[in-house]
Amino acid sequence: MPANADQGKYLGTTLVGFTALPAGLYVGGGIGIVVAIVGAGLLLLSAAGFRKIRLT
Repeated sequence: MPANADQGKYLGTTLVGFTALPAGLYVGGGIGIVVAIVGAGLLLLSAAGFRKIRLT
């Protein structure tokens, strides 16, 4: 359970990213690659967000 709103937002982003990345890789094709790239982007976004929270 997150301690504040930012942690909750980035936790949700992490969960969506961890779902979208393998789903896109499994589906393959044009739309699958797009979904995988979006999932990887969400994981990077959440990692940067958690790092920002930790540093402040």
